[in-house]
Amino acid sequence: MKYLLIISWFFLISCTSQLQYQTGLSKFTNQDYLGANMEFSEALLKDKRNDEIYFARAASRSLAGYHSLAIADMNKAISLNDSRADYFYFRGYFKSQLAYHKSAIKDYSICISKAPWFAEVYRLRALSFIEVGDLNEACLDIQEAIAAGDTASYSLQEKYCSKKL
Repeated sequence: MKYLLIISWFFLISCTSQLQYQTGLSKFTNQDYLGANMEFSEALLKDKRNDEIYFARAASRSLAGYHSLAIADMNKAISLNDSRADYFYFRGYFKSQLAYHKSAIKDYSICISKAPWFAEVYRLRALSFIEVGDLNEACLDIQEAIAAGDTASYSLQEKYCSKKL
C-alpha cells in the first residue's frame, strides 16, 4: 500500500507538471511570454530533470528580453541532454543577442558538428565572426550556408565577401 501511494504521488506530480508545461506552451503560442515563463517555472518545480521545459522557458525568457536568464536555462537543458544540436544553436543565438560572439561561435560550432546540414547556423556563426572581425571565417560560413540553401546569406556574401571571391 505504501508503494502504491508513492507511485500515485509521483504520477500526480508528473501530470501536474505536464499540465503546466502545456499551459505554458499555450501562453507562449499566444505571445504571452511572461505568463509562459511562470507556467514553465511552476512545471520545473515539479520536474527539475526535464530538459524540454528548460528549453521552453529559455525561449519564453529570450522573447521577453531576458537573454541572460535564457542562457542559464539553456545551460541547464544542455547539462541534462547534450545530444540536441538545437540546444546549442539557441544558446549561441541568445549569447549573440548579448554580444557574447566568441562564446556564441563555440556553441554554433558544436551545433554544426552535431547537425552539419542545418543551414541557418552557418549564417548566424558568420554574423558572429563578422562581429569579432574574422571575415575569412565569416565568408567560409556564408558559402556553406548558401550551399546548404540559405538564401538569406546572399546579401551577406555580397556585402562582406564579394572582394574575396
